[in-house]
Amino acid sequence: MKLSLYSGAGNRFAAVDLRARESLLDLPAFARQVCQGLQVDGVLLALSPCQAGDVRMIVINADGTRPEACGNGLRCLAAFARQAGLVNTDSMRVETDAGSREVTLLREGSRIVAARTSMGAGRILNQDLELSDPAGRFAPVRGSVVDLGNPHFVLQVADERLARVRELGAMLEAHAHFPKRVNVGFAALRDGGLHLRVWERGVGETAACGTGACAAALALAARGLVRSPVQVHKPGGTLEVSWSDPGQVHLHGPCQWEGELEMDLAAPLPAPRVEARS
Repeated sequence: MKLSLYSGAGNRFAAVDLRARESLLDLPAFARQVCQGLQVDGVLLALSPCQAGDVRMIVINADGTRPEACGNGLRCLAAFARQAGLVNTDSMRVETDAGSREVTLLREGSRIVAARTSMGAGRILNQDLELSDPAGRFAPVRGSVVDLGNPHFVLQVADERLARVRELGAMLEAHAHFPKRVNVGFAALRDGGLHLRVWERGVGETAACGTGACAAALALAARGLVRSPVQVHKPGGTLEVSWSDPGQVHLHGPCQWEGELEMDLAAPLPAPRVEARS
């Protein structure tokens, strides 16, 4: 089985064509094996479309759970589908667990370097929710609950670099208010820009989170602090979030091929083989 490695602003994935193998694998166990062996954040499964899309995407997190949406993964899956010959144009419709998404790949010369994706409707479910730590370790925090097809809790902080992302993020991810768990964003307005760190459910802190960038931009826009388009600076790179109205959110960011490898399901994973690709 061939795995292709991609990075979306530092958010790393292994992509695989499972059109003929979906029913043959224990997908959570497969993803845990791949993520642990390759130190990636998730596995992107390319499948045959069920409706009118060009390709279908399933994302499996490092812990084996299946998120509804993944903005960085969506760009990387689209790049993989094009480069693997699953689709034959740079504009495509990708079916996801959160709905159908339009993706346009962007090139420098012949090389795919980025993509612009539709992200569906962004909905702010609660603009000022206060949550307390059941164990009493942290003071109560206030944030915005945002739905991007997957759930987000966005806290505005003075400086995201000083935020206790690991400790507070883990507590809030599993908070009783979110029975299906939640992604936790720590957003700061500093140096004239929006800076963000995200604790992703099922993964931990990642270098970037596409839906998290969208959620943070919408949460701060609702408070009159930013407006479209918003440059969202993450540890792994910068993403651009834009919208004509919150019901039509778009995400623009990089997607880079990093290498590929052949995987024997019964053997340890080898090191990826990186080749020049135009």
